[in-house]
Amino acid sequence: MAAARLVDELARAALGRYAIAVIGAEPRLAYNRVLLSSVLAGETASHEIELKPARWWRDRGVTLKYNCRVDEIDLGRRELKIEGEESVAFSRLVLATGSEPLRLGVPGADLAGVHTFRDSRDVDLLLALAAKKKRVVVIGGGLLGLEAAYGLARAGAAVTLVHLMDRLMERQLDRPAAALLKTLVERKGIEILLDASTARIHGGGGVESVELADGRRIDADAVIFAAGIKPSVALAREAGIVVKRGIVVDDHLETSAEGVFALGECAEHRGIAYGLVEPAYEQAAVLARHLAGREARYQGSVVATNLKVSGVSVFSAGDFLGEGGSESIVLSDARSGSYKKLVIASGRLAGAVLVGDTTDALWYLGLIRSREPVAAIRSQMMFGRALALAKAA
Repeated sequence: MAAARLVDELARAALGRYAIAVIGAEPRLAYNRVLLSSVLAGETASHEIELKPARWWRDRGVTLKYNCRVDEIDLGRRELKIEGEESVAFSRLVLATGSEPLRLGVPGADLAGVHTFRDSRDVDLLLALAAKKKRVVVIGGGLLGLEAAYGLARAGAAVTLVHLMDRLMERQLDRPAAALLKTLVERKGIEILLDASTARIHGGGGVESVELADGRRIDADAVIFAAGIKPSVALAREAGIVVKRGIVVDDHLETSAEGVFALGECAEHRGIAYGLVEPAYEQAAVLARHLAGREARYQGSVVATNLKVSGVSVFSAGDFLGEGGSESIVLSDARSGSYKKLVIASGRLAGAVLVGDTTDALWYLGLIRSREPVAAIRSQMMFGRALALAKAA
């Protein structure tokens, strides 16, 4: 997704300045990874999530090399070594290698029937499981885990979601929002176990059950690891490029190697490796302007989540916990499945959490990013943009 957006931005900012080649290990055109759960749930067809058709790439003169794995970056020769092929030369190189799914190092993790949920090939495997009405344990109660659980349940599998923490999506939601989300997800037939640590996966030729640290066992035919991601940095590290958690980049998205850049989930900027789409798109816009010879610097992103999680609309942004002298305004209606929390600090909107009704999410995000004073609309802003702006007028 990061590479596709960069090419789109380059086509506008630096038309004709570069001959562009996109090399990807996956066997298909760039697609919207966020919608994989919709494909799994049968709500969207696989071909419908492609970001750009083949003609779009051809019209911009882009050379596409998909199903090709880069084995080595030769910084001295300014070449890429591609598996089974000759080298490809470059003057500028952009690493958009994304992330890899974490696999827990528990006994039995290598059994047949243990999978991850990360790309379109994983979706094909999970659809086959669901079609056979298999019992599936999903490990991880963050965004990936919830999406995998929802998609599998919609496709016909019996699903139990196991999460180590005491609430779902703890990085994006406060406790009341997470509790409501749990209730709404359980209504869809998904069993959720919190404070549950996976100790072992049992099985002979394949998965038979999952054992938790407290001794409980869950019968299962398959296990899906969806407990997080880690930046894919091996290629950069082997080339001698500075890597910490992600590939370290400066405000121009340039790595420690001159003329080599990184963006998206594989990049680490000012100590932060973002695992979301919006920062990658913001980085792509900055990098395109920089490569076009214009002044542009990436200053970091206000992290925001605005998605449909397991069929439930969820939004969070900024300092949504509301600590350190801030004040919170909360509107909760569990019966209708709606929760809103706005955090105000120094007279400005500092954070927000919405579950259920996210109609005004982008308006709240704009207020957080602009840091506009909200005193004039404070008493109405909880009820939405239209009412607040009408009152202010």
